[in-house]
Amino acid sequence: TYFVEGSDGEEYCFRANLGNEKPEIELVIEKLTSDLARKNDIKSNNILHVDCSRKKYSFDFQIQEKLSGENPEHNFRGTQKYYDKISFELGQIIAKLSLIQFDGFGRFDKNTALTENRLVTTMKSNYEYITLELDTQVEEILKAKLIDSKRADAILKVFIDSKELLDINQGSMVHYDLADHNLFYDPITFSIVGIFDWEAVCVSDPLLDLASAPTWKTLYERESVLIEGFKSITQLPDNYKERMDLYRLRTVIWKAVHNIRFNILNKERSERFYNALKPFGI
Repeated sequence: TYFVEGSDGEEYCFRANLGNEKPEIELVIEKLTSDLARKNDIKSNNILHVDCSRKKYSFDFQIQEKLSGENPEHNFRGTQKYYDKISFELGQIIAKLSLIQFDGFGRFDKNTALTENRLVTTMKSNYEYITLELDTQVEEILKAKLIDSKRADAILKVFIDSKELLDINQGSMVHYDLADHNLFYDPITFSIVGIFDWEAVCVSDPLLDLASAPTWKTLYERESVLIEGFKSITQLPDNYKERMDLYRLRTVIWKAVHNIRFNILNKERSERFYNALKPFGI
């Protein structure tokens, strides 16, 4: 990633992905989703240009407007009161995303995004998306001895028994990576300037964002403030707590697999995984 000054005197973000064997179509999907978010009054980065053709250059790249402000994960200059203000606004952003609805669920189809410049889902049910690769990921955690076979079976049973709860009728746009390192805030007003990095975007239950956002590193407790922000825009379903417990568990499962593969599983991350099991008595 480079920050450059254009001939117009404005600063831009040039982001290139090097070394990928195949073109990274996700860069196109990121532009389409960030454009859609901004059209729906959601503060997001503005991706001006994407090129995955590799006709002129041998790599994929984006050109974005540079977001102003500070990143709270790397440079937060306020008290908990101001951090809570950011979290509350993040909850409002999740609520606004919930109003952007699609037919179907899951990740967006790459070919349609590239050739037709539009977003089309790839799965018929939310349950299908949430349980995708669940068996293999639980097996990988088992092999790493983070859990025993009894716990592994119990985790799989939780999701099997929860199919009716997870099979929601309508899917909404979910960012699914709302970490502090993926947003900028104004250090004077402590308002969010914009969210970015739409690489994990999908269509699912908006509660997935509410449940997963606090699983990233935060400076203060975030979940209750996110919920309050969400409720200031739209209502929560009666069974939101049960669904959020499931989505939190599903999120920490794939995160545990990632941590195991890259040998970055530490005490804090392990505790987050075990804490997500507690609501289910596992």
